[in-house]
Amino acid sequence: MRVIIIGGGSLDMETAVRILREEKSFVIAADRGLDYCRLLHILPDVAVGDFDSVSEGTKNMLTLFEHQGVQIVHLNPIKDDTDMESALSIGLNIGKDGIIILGGTGTRLDHVLGNMSLLKEADDRGCPAAIYDSKNRIRLISSGESITIKKSEQYGKYVSLFPLFGACHGVSATGVYYPLDKADVGTGEGYYTLTISNEIKEDEAEFSVDDGYLLVIEAKD
Repeated sequence: MRVIIIGGGSLDMETAVRILREEKSFVIAADRGLDYCRLLHILPDVAVGDFDSVSEGTKNMLTLFEHQGVQIVHLNPIKDDTDMESALSIGLNIGKDGIIILGGTGTRLDHVLGNMSLLKEADDRGCPAAIYDSKNRIRLISSGESITIKKSEQYGKYVSLFPLFGACHGVSATGVYYPLDKADVGTGEGYYTLTISNEIKEDEAEFSVDDGYLLVIEAKD
Protein backbone atom coordinates (compact mmCIF):
# COMPACT_ATOMS: atom_id res chain seq x y z
CA MET A 1 0.00 0.00 0.00
CA ARG A 2 1.15 3.53 -0.73
CA VAL A 3 1.89 5.70 2.30
CA ILE A 4 1.27 9.45 2.49
CA ILE A 5 2.93 11.40 5.28
CA ILE A 6 1.51 14.85 6.01
CA GLY A 7 4.03 17.03 7.81
CA GLY A 8 3.80 20.42 9.43
CA GLY A 9 5.54 22.51 6.77
CA SER A 10 3.85 24.47 4.02
CA LEU A 11 0.96 22.57 2.48
CA ASP A 12 -0.88 23.47 -0.71
CA MET A 13 -4.40 22.16 -0.22
CA GLU A 14 -5.12 21.68 -3.92
CA THR A 15 -1.98 19.57 -4.35
CA ALA A 16 -2.77 17.56 -1.23
CA VAL A 17 -6.36 16.83 -2.31
CA ARG A 18 -5.23 15.76 -5.78
CA ILE A 19 -2.62 13.34 -4.45
CA LEU A 20 -4.89 11.96 -1.74
CA ARG A 21 -7.57 11.22 -4.35
CA GLU A 22 -5.24 9.36 -6.73
CA GLU A 23 -5.44 6.05 -4.89
CA LYS A 24 -6.22 4.60 -1.49
CA SER A 25 -3.30 5.24 0.82
CA PHE A 26 -2.20 4.73 4.41
CA VAL A 27 -2.03 8.25 5.87
CA ILE A 28 0.34 9.30 8.64
CA ALA A 29 0.12 12.74 10.23
CA ALA A 30 3.42 14.02 11.61
CA ASP A 31 2.73 16.43 14.47
CA ARG A 32 1.22 19.63 12.99
CA GLY A 33 0.23 17.58 9.97
CA LEU A 34 -2.74 16.60 12.12
CA ASP A 35 -3.98 20.19 11.85
CA TYR A 36 -3.87 19.83 8.07
CA CYS A 37 -5.80 16.56 8.28
CA ARG A 38 -8.57 18.41 10.09
CA LEU A 39 -8.61 21.08 7.37
CA LEU A 40 -8.71 18.35 4.70
CA HIS A 41 -11.54 16.57 6.56
CA ILE A 42 -9.66 13.27 6.69
CA LEU A 43 -8.80 10.92 9.53
CA PRO A 44 -5.21 9.68 9.33
CA ASP A 45 -4.42 6.09 10.17
CA VAL A 46 -1.62 7.19 12.50
CA ALA A 47 -0.73 10.50 14.14
CA VAL A 48 2.80 10.71 15.51
CA GLY A 49 4.71 13.45 17.30
CA ASP A 50 5.26 15.28 20.53
CA PHE A 51 2.38 17.51 19.36
CA ASP A 52 4.13 20.66 20.48
CA SER A 53 3.23 22.52 17.29
CA VAL A 54 -0.40 21.49 16.79
CA SER A 55 -3.18 23.94 17.57
CA GLU A 56 -4.86 23.80 20.95
CA GLY A 57 -8.06 22.72 19.26
CA THR A 58 -6.36 19.73 17.67
CA LYS A 59 -4.50 18.87 20.87
CA ASN A 60 -7.80 18.78 22.75
CA MET A 61 -9.19 16.34 20.17
CA LEU A 62 -6.44 13.71 20.43
CA THR A 63 -8.58 11.46 22.62
CA LEU A 64 -11.51 11.82 20.21
CA PHE A 65 -9.26 10.93 17.26
CA GLU A 66 -8.13 7.84 19.16
CA HIS A 67 -11.75 6.79 19.74
CA GLN A 68 -12.34 7.24 16.00
CA GLY A 69 -9.64 4.71 15.20
CA VAL A 70 -6.56 6.89 14.77
CA GLN A 71 -3.44 5.36 16.30
CA ILE A 72 -1.82 8.11 18.37
CA VAL A 73 1.94 7.75 18.89
CA HIS A 74 3.16 10.19 21.54
CA LEU A 75 6.85 11.09 21.35
CA ASN A 76 9.05 12.62 24.00
CA PRO A 77 9.86 16.22 22.94
CA ILE A 78 13.46 15.56 24.01
CA LYS A 79 14.60 13.20 21.26
CA ASP A 80 17.29 12.64 18.66
CA ASP A 81 15.07 12.53 15.56
CA THR A 82 12.34 14.70 14.09
CA ASP A 83 8.65 13.88 14.04
CA MET A 84 8.97 13.42 10.28
CA GLU A 85 11.70 10.81 10.69
CA SER A 86 9.53 8.92 13.18
CA ALA A 87 6.63 9.08 10.72
CA LEU A 88 8.87 7.79 7.93
CA SER A 89 10.05 4.89 10.08
CA ILE A 90 6.42 3.90 10.65
CA GLY A 91 5.66 4.28 6.95
CA LEU A 92 8.57 2.09 5.90
CA ASN A 93 7.15 -0.72 8.02
CA ILE A 94 3.71 -0.43 6.41
CA GLY A 95 4.50 -1.17 2.78
CA LYS A 96 6.92 -0.85 -0.09
CA ASP A 97 4.60 0.65 -2.72
CA GLY A 98 6.01 4.11 -2.20
CA ILE A 99 5.94 7.01 0.23
CA ILE A 100 4.80 10.54 -0.56
CA ILE A 101 5.65 13.36 1.81
CA LEU A 102 3.37 16.41 1.85
CA GLY A 103 4.03 19.40 4.07
CA GLY A 104 7.74 18.61 3.95
CA THR A 105 8.90 21.95 2.59
CA GLY A 106 8.41 25.52 3.74
CA THR A 107 10.16 28.33 5.57
CA ARG A 108 12.16 26.15 7.99
CA LEU A 109 15.11 25.35 5.73
CA ASP A 110 16.67 23.15 8.42
CA HIS A 111 13.62 20.90 8.33
CA VAL A 112 13.48 21.02 4.52
CA LEU A 113 17.08 19.81 4.29
CA GLY A 114 16.41 17.22 6.97
CA ASN A 115 13.38 15.93 5.09
CA MET A 116 15.33 15.68 1.84
CA SER A 117 18.00 13.68 3.65
CA LEU A 118 15.29 11.25 4.82
CA LEU A 119 14.83 10.19 1.20
CA LYS A 120 18.10 8.29 1.66
CA GLU A 121 16.58 6.21 4.46
CA ALA A 122 13.73 5.21 2.17
CA ASP A 123 16.12 4.48 -0.71
CA ASP A 124 18.32 2.35 1.53
CA ARG A 125 15.21 0.33 2.43
CA GLY A 126 14.29 -0.13 -1.23
CA CYS A 127 11.18 2.04 -1.02
CA PRO A 128 10.59 4.81 -3.58
CA ALA A 129 9.83 8.11 -1.89
CA ALA A 130 9.11 11.66 -3.00
CA ILE A 131 8.48 15.06 -1.45
CA TYR A 132 5.72 17.06 -3.13
CA ASP A 133 4.60 20.65 -2.89
CA SER A 134 2.79 22.90 -5.35
CA LYS A 135 6.01 23.77 -7.19
CA ASN A 136 8.36 20.82 -6.70
CA ARG A 137 8.69 17.06 -6.78
CA ILE A 138 11.87 15.86 -5.08
CA ARG A 139 13.18 12.31 -5.48
CA LEU A 140 16.45 10.50 -4.90
CA ILE A 141 18.48 7.97 -6.84
CA SER A 142 21.59 6.21 -5.61
CA SER A 143 24.54 4.25 -6.97
CA GLY A 144 23.62 2.33 -10.11
CA GLU A 145 20.08 3.69 -10.25
CA SER A 146 18.31 5.77 -12.87
CA ILE A 147 15.02 7.58 -13.22
CA THR A 148 13.02 8.29 -16.38
CA ILE A 149 10.74 11.30 -16.71
CA LYS A 150 8.31 11.56 -19.61
CA LYS A 151 7.94 15.08 -20.94
CA SER A 152 4.16 14.67 -20.96
CA GLU A 153 4.19 13.71 -17.27
CA GLN A 154 6.90 15.96 -15.86
CA TYR A 155 5.99 17.77 -12.67
CA GLY A 156 7.69 21.02 -13.60
CA LYS A 157 9.50 22.67 -16.49
CA TYR A 158 12.93 22.39 -14.88
CA VAL A 159 14.96 19.43 -13.66
CA SER A 160 17.87 20.00 -11.30
CA LEU A 161 20.32 17.50 -9.85
CA PHE A 162 22.04 17.85 -6.48
CA PRO A 163 24.55 15.56 -4.78
CA LEU A 164 23.50 14.50 -1.29
CA PHE A 165 25.98 13.37 1.38
CA GLY A 166 29.08 14.03 -0.73
CA ALA A 167 30.12 14.00 -4.36
CA CYS A 168 28.34 11.99 -7.04
CA HIS A 169 30.33 10.28 -9.77
CA GLY A 170 29.20 9.14 -13.19
CA VAL A 171 26.15 11.41 -13.42
CA SER A 172 24.41 11.17 -16.80
CA ALA A 173 21.42 12.98 -18.27
CA THR A 174 19.92 12.21 -21.68
CA GLY A 175 16.94 13.65 -23.54
CA VAL A 176 17.61 17.12 -22.11
CA TYR A 177 18.88 20.42 -23.48
CA TYR A 178 22.11 20.10 -21.49
CA PRO A 179 23.10 16.42 -21.51
CA LEU A 180 25.65 14.92 -19.16
CA ASP A 181 27.84 11.89 -19.73
CA LYS A 182 29.47 10.36 -16.66
CA ALA A 183 30.05 13.74 -15.01
CA ASP A 184 31.32 14.20 -11.48
CA VAL A 185 29.12 16.52 -9.44
CA GLY A 186 29.82 18.09 -6.06
CA THR A 187 33.55 17.41 -6.04
CA GLY A 188 34.37 20.96 -4.96
CA GLU A 189 36.28 21.68 -8.16
CA GLY A 190 34.14 24.38 -9.76
CA TYR A 191 30.88 24.42 -11.71
CA TYR A 192 28.92 24.17 -8.49
CA THR A 193 25.64 24.99 -10.25
CA LEU A 194 26.26 22.91 -13.38
CA THR A 195 23.21 20.70 -12.88
CA ILE A 196 20.61 23.35 -12.04
CA SER A 197 17.64 24.21 -14.30
CA ASN A 198 17.96 21.67 -17.08
CA GLU A 199 14.94 21.09 -19.33
CA ILE A 200 13.54 18.01 -21.03
CA LYS A 201 13.97 18.16 -24.80
CA GLU A 202 12.87 14.73 -26.03
CA ASP A 203 9.73 12.70 -25.30
CA GLU A 204 11.46 11.41 -22.19
CA ALA A 205 14.63 12.05 -20.25
CA GLU A 206 16.76 9.72 -18.18
CA PHE A 207 18.97 10.61 -15.23
CA SER A 208 21.42 8.21 -13.61
CA VAL A 209 24.33 8.08 -11.19
CA ASP A 210 27.09 5.49 -10.93
CA ASP A 211 28.17 6.32 -7.39
CA GLY A 212 26.59 8.48 -4.71
CA TYR A 213 23.19 9.84 -3.74
CA LEU A 214 21.62 12.24 -6.24
CA LEU A 215 18.54 14.40 -5.67
CA VAL A 216 16.35 14.82 -8.75
CA ILE A 217 14.18 17.92 -8.38
CA GLU A 218 11.44 18.81 -10.85
CA ALA A 219 10.45 22.44 -10.37
CA LYS A 220 8.07 24.99 -11.82
CA ASP A 221 7.94 28.78 -11.50
